[in-house]
Amino acid sequence: MKKNLLGSLAGIFFMGLFVLPLAAQEKPLVVSAQAETGIVRPLVHTIQIGQNGYRFDYVNEGGQEILRPWFRFEVDAVIKDRHQITFLYQPLTLLSSTRVDVEDGLLIDDVRFVHDTPLDLQYGFDFYRGGYKYRIINSEKTQLALGAALQIRNASIIFDGYQEAAGGGIEEARVVTQDLGPVPVLSFELNKRFGSRFFMEAGLDGFYAPVRYLNLRDVDVVGWLYDASLRVGVDWIENSQVYVGLRALGGGADGTAGERSLWTQSRSEPRYTWNNLNLVSLSLGARLGQ
Repeated sequence: MKKNLLGSLAGIFFMGLFVLPLAAQEKPLVVSAQAETGIVRPLVHTIQIGQNGYRFDYVNEGGQEILRPWFRFEVDAVIKDRHQITFLYQPLTLLSSTRVDVEDGLLIDDVRFVHDTPLDLQYGFDFYRGGYKYRIINSEKTQLALGAALQIRNASIIFDGYQEAAGGGIEEARVVTQDLGPVPVLSFELNKRFGSRFFMEAGLDGFYAPVRYLNLRDVDVVGWLYDASLRVGVDWIENSQVYVGLRALGGGADGTAGERSLWTQSRSEPRYTWNNLNLVSLSLGARLGQ
């Protein structure tokens, strides 16, 4: 975690070498870069792979009840004080280990993991988001912006454990399900300044897709996403700010996917999936070039 923190701070510094000159020239284009580091904890996190699969609780059964490191990176461009373009990278991979605590075994996809055997878990849901917002209010003390974005989900979910072997005893078993695809997002942002140095920012990005095509997929899967944040900060040195941020982030899916076309897709038919992730983070952030 210490190496990651040092890397984040170094990234802010080198991005600042690029964005500070742009801000100082007072051009119609202002570019800023920001990074956050802190802690995150899942509050509710469940998954089911396969129509007859076990609905697994990562928090109560999978070792996700502890705090974990949190990082977030963002670059913003503001054109003529009204048009905001944002590029975001959110790493989000949760690793944990547990033991199977289901008497008749834990059925995930088409694998039944044996009771009281070790189980290693990886829940990776890194994502990338690019968006545009327009400032409908743009005064010295208040800015209100609305817009839309496209998020790229990059999911990798792995269960590593043991199943019963055909000849008796147990053998290693693995379930892998991965997914790469677009997610539409609606965006809201409010910035308020207090006095000459202090500020507060609130943001909400989210979407709910109850039908096919609206979720940018030709399958009957209901999908949802929310990313809500509150930041309180202060202007630091010239063209830089520091802030404390509180964030609630979550999303999920419920439905049956189409035919299997990749080995990393679930194997049980019908290919039903339930996934519900809700977490909260507390972080310290820095912005250069504002």
